[in-house]
Amino acid sequence: MSNLIDPKEEIETLYRRFLSAWNSRDFEGVARCFSEPAFYVLPGVDVPVPNRASFVDLLEKVFANLEADGFSHTEVGKISARACGEHLAIVDAKAVARLRHDGSSIEVIDGHYIARKFDDAWRFTVAVSCVRGWEG
Repeated sequence: MSNLIDPKEEIETLYRRFLSAWNSRDFEGVARCFSEPAFYVLPGVDVPVPNRASFVDLLEKVFANLEADGFSHTEVGKISARACGEHLAIVDAKAVARLRHDGSSIEVIDGHYIARKFDDAWRFTVAVSCVRGWEG
């Protein structure tokens, strides 16, 4: 594994692009950060996302619920990435905080992702919503 290229900078760029699109409600931009198909694992439900149009539909529903709860934006504590194969990386986003307009917290989770480098860019293939501090 020592021959693997460190994906840290490229993954951080991907995550910043993802978070910026998320916070600006650019659903197409969020969807472009993911592969086709992609897979979301959320508490109590697994969500296969076959293509970008399906992803945009999913995001519209997710944001309708978030905004009904006063959602303003998301902040992330720390992002780490490590290669786990050629053109594959495990990505952890710690302290992902969904915040309301008044600054109060809707939820704080950890995000766990698998990313793959395609010819043109890194993209997330799997996203998992984890309980905060799950790694101990």
